[in-house]
Amino acid sequence: MIQDFSSYEAYLERYKMFYCEEGDGRPPILSEDQFQYYFDLLKESYQAYNELAEMGHREEARNYYQQVINGLENMLAVADGTDNFPYRSI
Repeated sequence: MIQDFSSYEAYLERYKMFYCEEGDGRPPILSEDQFQYYFDLLKESYQAYNELAEMGHREEARNYYQQVINGLENMLAVADGTDNFPYRSI
């Protein structure tokens, strides 16, 4: 298994594992440039999420997670990015 969570190869491996069967809701495979763009966006989104939580805006943080982060995680085949980014989660 590839250890570098942030690499395109790791994304392809996760994609094959999480989306092993075709069906509705399966996102298309991203190009390497698309992957890097959305992966960077996910990192920034986790920063914003944690800043909201640290300011005591827990409801807004939960909504942000559901409306922004969850979709990015699905697109990037990330089960739960809180384990993979060095930020504190709520």
